[in-house]
Amino acid sequence: MGKVLGSTCEIVRPFVIIDSMSDDDLREAEAIVLGRLQDAVAELIALSRTSRTASQVLALLRGIETQRNRITVAEHALIAEAQAQGLAHEHACPNTANWLSLVLRISPAEAVSRVRAAADLGPRRGLTGEALPPVFAHVADAQATGSISAAHARVITRCVDELPFAVQAVHDLSVQHTLVEHAQTLNPKQLAVCARRISDCLDPHGTLTTERDRQRRRDLAICPRRDGSARIEGELTPLCAEALRTVLDTLARPRSAVDDTKDPRTPGQRNHDGLHDGLLMMLRSGLLPDCGGIAATIVLTMTPEQFQNPGGLVTTGHGALISAELALSLLGNSRITPVALGKSGAIIAYGSFRRFFTEGQRLAMIARDGGCSFPGCDQPPARCQSHHVTDHAITRRTSVGDGTLLCGFHHREHAQPRLALPHDQRHPTLDPAPLDRPAPNTSAQSSTRPNVCLITRRSGRAPSINRERHQSAGVAVTPQPT
Repeated sequence: MGKVLGSTCEIVRPFVIIDSMSDDDLREAEAIVLGRLQDAVAELIALSRTSRTASQVLALLRGIETQRNRITVAEHALIAEAQAQGLAHEHACPNTANWLSLVLRISPAEAVSRVRAAADLGPRRGLTGEALPPVFAHVADAQATGSISAAHARVITRCVDELPFAVQAVHDLSVQHTLVEHAQTLNPKQLAVCARRISDCLDPHGTLTTERDRQRRRDLAICPRRDGSARIEGELTPLCAEALRTVLDTLARPRSAVDDTKDPRTPGQRNHDGLHDGLLMMLRSGLLPDCGGIAATIVLTMTPEQFQNPGGLVTTGHGALISAELALSLLGNSRITPVALGKSGAIIAYGSFRRFFTEGQRLAMIARDGGCSFPGCDQPPARCQSHHVTDHAITRRTSVGDGTLLCGFHHREHAQPRLALPHDQRHPTLDPAPLDRPAPNTSAQSSTRPNVCLITRRSGRAPSINRERHQSAGVAVTPQPT
């Protein structure tokens, strides 16, 4: 495939030869190449265990790093081929990154990074099938020689992508060449500093950035932690930033001091509390659109003992663990929809003759399924649709016992293969006992309370949902007013 001479390589594009091979010959060639690679790695491992001089150690480390960088080029081509063949769809995965995460057992973030790298640095095909160079051809060639790593390539492609369109049209190739040259002597962190300086030189005053550039760069990421908290990072458009700052001007202002002391919160803490209050106000307003067929609802899972005597941890609808005291603080101004879960995880179901699942039925299925019930799918309940396991035309009934949650992709494309699975693999066996629900509260205040779905789990005995406590708190099991 290429002749290695010192630190340089002569690259021969493999698809020119492989295109003329038959399927059997191609499989045989792949087996031979992988066998040679396996033998070479085994020999390298054995060789690395012998003692050597410092210069020999350095030479071997550099040689291994060079070949590691070159192997990435083959990976880009294979991922691009998987994209073209639609392998993710054939394996019931919504996208190639999700498929790679499953079959290669890599993290979702790593899978997304590899797919993006393949799109930028992998081979392409035209509409008529002709071979096209990679989007960043110079970077791909440098990576094929092993002179730059995948981290170097990410720095270069990100720098070019973040340039304003007006600058890209003139300087994209020169920026690639300059950064690839610097990557021969700099590590990725140092190269990122160089990339920022180049960007500043090409657009020193930021006047070349247009509204189209700002729209392209907009982004908001919520990075959850294991304790349920999260870190927010992103890029807001001017209008979005102005709207957020206007909301925080009123919600994050310092509190009036009762005892002539200043507000002890820092500006950052006030902004956090203002955002928190604003989100709860939106939940109470009833102006948010339905989310997957139900009103936006906070889902909490706790035991009956925790509801009566707060203590321990409570699970939220997004899988976070928060204290029971904090969870119950939401219930004072909320409408509560209780859903009882049995000891084995089954819900107490109820039927309906409606064609569509009611809000209560969907909340019950959220409590049971926790998201898309297709094997290997991790889509949350908010992105799922209610699905009749047995077609409604046959059963003429709509109940949680014959329903399940499927994400939009699996609901559209792979719902029928789901029916072949045993019933206990779709969701837990259901308890046919009726759900003891409190009487509806028709007070005028109920329309301004956020929805909270309270889920109780059995701990060896029947769940005890305190009817008197619910009624005294002014809560009810009612659908969101329309």
